[in-house]
Amino acid sequence: MNKNKLENIVEAFKNGDETAFDRLYEETKTDVYYTILLVLKDPSLSEDIMQDTYLKMIENIQSYKRKGEFKAWLKTIAKRLAINAYNKRKKETPMDAAENPNLFESENRDLEKRYYLEKLLNVLNEEEKTIVIRHAVLGDKHKDIAEDLKKPLGTVLWKYQNALEKMRKEGGEFDER
Repeated sequence: MNKNKLENIVEAFKNGDETAFDRLYEETKTDVYYTILLVLKDPSLSEDIMQDTYLKMIENIQSYKRKGEFKAWLKTIAKRLAINAYNKRKKETPMDAAENPNLFESENRDLEKRYYLEKLLNVLNEEEKTIVIRHAVLGDKHKDIAEDLKKPLGTVLWKYQNALEKMRKEGGEFDER
């Protein structure tokens, strides 16, 4: 979507058109999510901060001036909230594994799964990683991924299948869900 159409949707939302929010969200959700994920490196926390970003956008939408940079404005909000969450997380007190062995047992299993997934993803190029993460991890439809990447659906499907095959060769069977 071009900047002018997006600005028109923003204006409609500012003027009380509640359906405009859905269109704004659909047009910006991927950029906002990945802006946050780049800072936090945590998909679950990134989703929480993404919700906070849209709440903050709603609170401050009247202060936005039409300049054709709505996505940049929204991504700035997202980045600031992500940095705040990151800094807050750094201040959290770590627990001693010896004092809570049962708690850390499940964490270790989760960590092993994460390292295994990272090992599998490392055999992929950036575009393949994006396609696999968005479909297998985030649950995005191939059609939406194709639109966002500005690629034909067939190309995205082909790249996804090739990426899964690379991952299978690297680590055995890979369950995409």
